[in-house]
Amino acid sequence: MDEPCPICQRKFPARFLERHVNLCLDTLGAAEPEPKLSPVATQEQSQKSQNVFAALGLKAGSGKPASEKAKKGGATLTSILLAEKRLKRRQEELEQQIRQKQAKIEQSEQNLDHGSGHVIMAGENQDGPVILADKTDRLTSDQPSENEIGTIEITETDGDGLIGAESKLPNLNGMSYTQSQAMPSDAQQGKSFDAVKHKLRQEAMRLQREADLPLAQRLRPKTLDDFYGQEKLVGESGILRNLIEASQIPSFILWGVPGVGKTSLARIILHTSNHKFVEISGSDSNAKKLKEAFAQAQHERQLTGQKTILFLDEIHRFNKAVQDLLLPVIEKGTVTVIGATTENPSFTLNNALLSRMHTFVMDPLPHSALVKILNRGLLLVNKTRKLVHGLHLIAMNKAAVDYIASISTGDSRVALNILESVDAYLSGLQFRAVTKTDANEKFDVLHKLGVIPVTLEQLQPLLRTRNFHQMYDKTGENHYDTISAFHKSVRGSNADAAVFYLVKMLRGGEDPLFIARRMIVIASEDIGLRDSSCLPFAIAAMEAIQFVGMPEGEIVLAHCAVKLARAPKSTKSYRALRKAQELLSEKPEVTQLPIPMHLRNAPTKLMKELGYGDTYKYNPNFKHGLIRQDFLPALIGDVKFVEETHLGTALDADLDAKEYTDLDVEEANYEKFKLQFRDKHADSLNEKRQSTRRQNALARLGPLSSPVERLASYDENLSRHDQPEYFDGSERDSQHSGADLAADCTYDEFLKEI
Repeated sequence: MDEPCPICQRKFPARFLERHVNLCLDTLGAAEPEPKLSPVATQEQSQKSQNVFAALGLKAGSGKPASEKAKKGGATLTSILLAEKRLKRRQEELEQQIRQKQAKIEQSEQNLDHGSGHVIMAGENQDGPVILADKTDRLTSDQPSENEIGTIEITETDGDGLIGAESKLPNLNGMSYTQSQAMPSDAQQGKSFDAVKHKLRQEAMRLQREADLPLAQRLRPKTLDDFYGQEKLVGESGILRNLIEASQIPSFILWGVPGVGKTSLARIILHTSNHKFVEISGSDSNAKKLKEAFAQAQHERQLTGQKTILFLDEIHRFNKAVQDLLLPVIEKGTVTVIGATTENPSFTLNNALLSRMHTFVMDPLPHSALVKILNRGLLLVNKTRKLVHGLHLIAMNKAAVDYIASISTGDSRVALNILESVDAYLSGLQFRAVTKTDANEKFDVLHKLGVIPVTLEQLQPLLRTRNFHQMYDKTGENHYDTISAFHKSVRGSNADAAVFYLVKMLRGGEDPLFIARRMIVIASEDIGLRDSSCLPFAIAAMEAIQFVGMPEGEIVLAHCAVKLARAPKSTKSYRALRKAQELLSEKPEVTQLPIPMHLRNAPTKLMKELGYGDTYKYNPNFKHGLIRQDFLPALIGDVKFVEETHLGTALDADLDAKEYTDLDVEEANYEKFKLQFRDKHADSLNEKRQSTRRQNALARLGPLSSPVERLASYDENLSRHDQPEYFDGSERDSQHSGADLAADCTYDEFLKEI
């Protein structure tokens, strides 16, 4: 639908009307007024045109003139092209004027004297403030008007290290700026003032556009020089820096905890290289998107020869089948793949993919790097507060900045989020540079823009309810690392470390039954024969947790962990198991060796006739159960899996040899004491046992008054001392001879055979 132009009254299609109106406005002053024709002249012209047709013997059209028809049909292609050409010419002229004006501004800035704003960074001294203003806050004016000037007073305090300063600030659109130096002449003063004013307004507009973005996003480094931490990778002699500067970028994986700069480093490669950069996140992508990216990279390579860098953030989120799609494109060089992951690549990525890509480990950021990042963040926060929101500035002393860096656990994003929280808390009405004037909530801008000191004592209560140290993943690498540390602490008999890792797992939300199951394994693997009671104790602890639940179940876990850590250790059975497994792994043919005939089962007559179990010696039929019989296949020989010692024989080079000698002497003295104690008290102990059993037997037989009942109460499973009325001392059997061999004997691993 055509619409008339409000300036020239010509009709244009609606989609071209706005462009034509702008063109008319630009050329209105230069355009000459067209002469207006009177109606008579118009009529005469029309008659002349009709007479021409009549002279040629043609009939003039009865419709409207051609000009009106053209207007009715809309703008022609020629008129549109001409309009676009004029618009383009006008645009070029405007751009040229802007460039000239910008050159004048830069030249005027160079003529400014070398005066700097007041910038104070944390770490300059022990109690110095971090950041108060920016270097761009340089305004000069000798005699500004009264309504344009405000005053900032920064008073010096004792404990916060704030440096006293006072300066005059011109007010630009309701925002105050720092004035630092006067100009020598009025003309130069005006030019420099306009230049700096324009620069400040541009910066204020940029800060206003970015004010809604997270602070971590706004502070992403653009170059390697702005990248803090990871010196071994991007330092002066770092391998990644050399590869990036040489434009020889291979496919690699960046592995590290969150907030160490994996994505930022990949985007620095985008800014520093001349390759095409494509970024895909593993959390919202699939095989289809990857194939489309591969096709576009192939077309780009064929058309322009430009190589494509494919950045896969959270690469561990791709499943194994999708990861296989990367193998051919990496081998052919279609794309250079850069992957970023927080999970262990050996657990989440294919081995074939790992063999085609380098793996660079990014460590958690050190304390010094976090302090630098916090300084930059606080500078940006103060700029935004002053130029965009009109808020008081924030000044933190060194202790407060160090505290934030220490609780961030090497994560720059956590540190900047804390700083953002402090900024949000200090952005309430009571912290604004305004004052309430009446009940209608009208506010007037104060003439003073102050500084809010933030100390460590003020900061700690704000962060007390937030747990920034919790870095535990119940399904990730940290899960296995922590349970491994717990197991090894119990094995090393360090009860303090065991309780520490136990609490860490419980605070991270670990399943208490998972910990209980691991302690059952510890009771058999690491304690074993030295204290067999630990195995049922660990099983009872798991059942107790199921009965009482949490949080009371953590008491049971701590009880069991301390007992296992303090129990004597023995890996005799565990090492025997591993040696047998090792033999079968190295010599699988031994599994095919036949079972000796005398050890085979003979449930049928035919098997007995074939000699199955024919020469087997039944140990209980022999005195003390002592026999000579082969139990292993003949080709294996007399192999020994179970060692005599409970623990190994290796010596730790970090320990003094005297400590091992003292332990040997202590063990020998203990064995000697056990032998002496048993020899000294053997008779009295046996007599006491027999007397106790006799009394118990008489107590049980007391109610039986009839001899028939007494005879009927004989129990063959009881020893002769438990029922002495049935024995006179002259009985002999195949199992008993001489002294009482049925007395209880407690097995002691420390004692040799007597």
